[in-house]
Amino acid sequence: MRIPQEILDQISDDPLAGTITACEFVSSSFNPQSPWEEDDEELLFEIYSLISSLKEAKQIEYIADEPNLNSAFPSLCSQISTFMNEVRAQLEAKFRTKTNQRKVDQFKNHFSLTITNAFGYEFTDGDLKRIRALINELRELITENTELDEEHKLRLLKRLERMQSEIHKKVSDLNAFYGLAVEASVMLKKVGENAKPIVDRIKELTGISWNTQARAENLPSGTEPPLLENDAAPAAIE
Repeated sequence: MRIPQEILDQISDDPLAGTITACEFVSSSFNPQSPWEEDDEELLFEIYSLISSLKEAKQIEYIADEPNLNSAFPSLCSQISTFMNEVRAQLEAKFRTKTNQRKVDQFKNHFSLTITNAFGYEFTDGDLKRIRALINELRELITENTELDEEHKLRLLKRLERMQSEIHKKVSDLNAFYGLAVEASVMLKKVGENAKPIVDRIKELTGISWNTQARAENLPSGTEPPLLENDAAPAAIE
C-alpha cells in the first residue's frame, strides 16, 4: 500500500477531506510529462479501490463514469486517472460548500449574540490575544510530539482548528475549551509527563474560559473550576 497511513487516518476522521487529500497524493505521484508506468497502474488501482469502498460504505457520494477494468494498459491508467479527477472535483466542491456553511453559521451565531444582546460569554481583548497564542503553541507542540499516535494528533489538531475558527469576543458557549480539557486528561494517562507542555497550555486555556464563565455567571471571586478542582471531578487535570 502506497497511500500513507496518516491519510487513511484522516479519512477515518473526515472522509470528505481525507479522500481529497488521498487524490492529491496520488496525482502528485505522477509526472504528467512522462508516459504511464506499471507502478502507476498499481497506485491507481489503490485509489480507485479506496474511493469505491468509501462510496459503498456511504462515506462519500459522487457521480462519475466508472473505468473499464478490462481495458489494457495504459488505457486503463488514463481512465482511472480521469475518474479520480472527476471525483476529486466533486468532493472539493462539496467540501467548499460545507466549509462555507460552517463559516456562515459561526458568523450568524456571533452577530446574533452581538445584535440581540443575548446572553453570552465575553472575553477581554487580552484573553483573546492569549487564547490565539496558546492555540498556535499547542498546534506546534502536538505536531512535534513523537509519543502521540497520528490519529490522536489529527483529532487534537482538528479540535484546535475548530476552536480557532469559533473564537470571537463574545461566544454562546465554552464547550470547545472543556472538551479540550478532557483530551488533556486522556493525554496524561496515555503519555504521562512527556505531555506536560501540551497539558499546561490546555490548563491555561481552561483557566481563561473558567474565569470568563465565572464573570458572566456572577460567581464569587476565586471560585475554582470544577475540571481543575479535585480528584472527585470527572476528567480532572492534575
